[in-house]
Amino acid sequence: MEVAQRSAGVYVLRKLPGADKNASVMPQITVTGQGLGATTENSGSYTGGSVKTATRMDMSIRDTPQSVSIITRERLNDLGVTRLDQALAQTTGIMIGQQDSERTRYYSRGFGIENIQVDGMAQGVNSPLTDTVLYDRIDVVRGATGLMGGTGDPSATINMIRKRPTRELQASTALQYGRWNNRRAEADISTPLSASGKVRGRVAFAYQDRDSYMERYSERKTVGMAIIEADITPDTLLTAGADFQHNKPRGSTWGAIPYWNKDGSLANLPRNFSLNTPWNSWANQQETYFASVDHNFGSGWKLHAGYSRTNSRNNTALAYGGSGYPDPATGKGMTLWTGVWGEGYATNHNYEAYLTGPFQLFGRRHTVIAGFNGGNANSRSQGGEAIQLYPDEIPDYRNWTGNIPRPEFKPDGTHTEELTRLSGTYLAGRFNLADPLTVIVGARISNYTTETRAFDNKSKHTGTSGFAETKNEVTPYVGVVYDLNEQFSTYASYTTLFKPQTNRDKFNNFLSPETGTNLEAGVKGEFFNGKLNASAAVFQTKKKNLAELDKSVPAGFKLPQGDDAYVANGDGIKARGVEFDVSGQISQAWNVSGGYTLLKAEEKDGRRAVPSQPRHLVRFGTAYSFGGQLQGLKLGMNVTAQSGTYGETWYGRPTYPRSQKERLVQGSYALVGAMASYQIDKHMSAQLNISNLLDKKYYRNVGFYDSVFWGEPRNITATLTYKF
Repeated sequence: MEVAQRSAGVYVLRKLPGADKNASVMPQITVTGQGLGATTENSGSYTGGSVKTATRMDMSIRDTPQSVSIITRERLNDLGVTRLDQALAQTTGIMIGQQDSERTRYYSRGFGIENIQVDGMAQGVNSPLTDTVLYDRIDVVRGATGLMGGTGDPSATINMIRKRPTRELQASTALQYGRWNNRRAEADISTPLSASGKVRGRVAFAYQDRDSYMERYSERKTVGMAIIEADITPDTLLTAGADFQHNKPRGSTWGAIPYWNKDGSLANLPRNFSLNTPWNSWANQQETYFASVDHNFGSGWKLHAGYSRTNSRNNTALAYGGSGYPDPATGKGMTLWTGVWGEGYATNHNYEAYLTGPFQLFGRRHTVIAGFNGGNANSRSQGGEAIQLYPDEIPDYRNWTGNIPRPEFKPDGTHTEELTRLSGTYLAGRFNLADPLTVIVGARISNYTTETRAFDNKSKHTGTSGFAETKNEVTPYVGVVYDLNEQFSTYASYTTLFKPQTNRDKFNNFLSPETGTNLEAGVKGEFFNGKLNASAAVFQTKKKNLAELDKSVPAGFKLPQGDDAYVANGDGIKARGVEFDVSGQISQAWNVSGGYTLLKAEEKDGRRAVPSQPRHLVRFGTAYSFGGQLQGLKLGMNVTAQSGTYGETWYGRPTYPRSQKERLVQGSYALVGAMASYQIDKHMSAQLNISNLLDKKYYRNVGFYDSVFWGEPRNITATLTYKF
């Protein structure tokens, strides 16, 4: 007999191949482990037992030679968050930037995060606003994961892991109400679909209708998922499902609010200020269909193959007072961008397959993995302008109500199509060279193409631009882990990176891809039988061939297609820093999660790069469950703090010399949150969450077209949950 792992925390006992045929056969026995595994639901912990995001090999956080954070289901529930950006705002090393009501970006280690996944598959355009009701946990691997992705920046990879069906019936519902008329309902049901439990299903659903601290803004959101798992043989698991999310905002903003008044003084407009209209909308919807098969060959060898298709659509109708500088004495100075309409469609196909297993060499057990992954993204967009145009100048921004009729929009008939293909194969091995020493060595070969095609109002192809192609790009990966003792390990990792560019030089040739290196080293600790993880790391990233405007060409020089000429900056940017992270249980009743990041990013001449990201960033949260006479009570708090940031002016400060460098500044600040929950009985619980408890005024973004975006004021949310 042998023990084989079916899924995280679930094992089966089965007969070995070639066993005595005359021996009596016992039925298959399924054992569910109680330790921390890949699934975090019902674990009660702020950490997880294993992670595959970095290499697809199933390893613990301690054995992964990169900085890793896991936002578990317990942590998501305690925070009371329902969106990805809210969860990442409490995560070590992640910075949030918000340009307006619908556009949010994430940053880490000085660079933007572009690699956002669901179950290891690339996510669509709606990822920054993703609802968390569908997910068991969120993995965050900081630094480059070139072995799995090939392209991108050395920031981080975010991998959202869907909830899975359970072998026993479980169900829950939740009702939530919060400030600004925030109303939300959730339902989550998981059940076996056969008497044996070999076929299981799960559905999750949420509906939210909320207003906002911003005037005239509201949003309706519907999100859902259905997933089925089937043990089609004792060794083969088939998974299939679909999920969707529809966001329908009203009063969407298009940009932010001015930082300066007309006279050059600070505008300091109210946090609820918005020059939008009630009919503004930046709606999007997304549906994903997915399937995978996992087969266990025995002796630890496993095969995984998966596919997903995501269909996305967005519609925009906008008018916004985003231009000019306000004059508080007269109410004048702001102008209206009117009559913008757009519609876009996108289809993403993603696939992956890999084979992994152990082998013996020189008397030691090692692991190897070989696989390929990739995807195709096709998008189409078209636009138009309003037939009726409004006066540009807003008569008095102080009394703006947005009460202008929605114009009739006329599509101009032209459209653009963009096609991107990325694929790669990889091979890696995890070699146990000595009892305390493990080395991971691997490489990926990637191929990438992208092009944009334009069509006139008769669908006639009028030209192709933005074409870039990279073939057989090799990305190496090396990781070393050395166990100092049963609790502590040291590690180091190295990988390269590349990112194709669409900019051209003065000879109309494409610039070479951005390239770079990513180096990290540190110490990791595992305490209380793996229930608490901690790490300390130093990192350094170098990027070269960054596009810069070519200053050697004559004034007014344009390429044949009308674009500016660029030159590759050979020296690029260097980012280095220090990072600390801790997560898990100090005791059965006490959870902690947090970290600190020191970032120093510099241009080739020593100037500070990416000043919109703080040099010092702290995230910390904790929750404690009481016993005795206070049985059922849980209290928690969280703190986020960061040093000052700034953005360079785009146009110059009003009334000041244009040559004078001015900055849009956000000083250092800290935000405090609190939670309290009470288990009323074995079925029902109540929870109260307060974010920005001290009602701190701060900007979530500075410098976008000389504007700023206010962070959310104090928010209070109450949730009532019933578990069947």
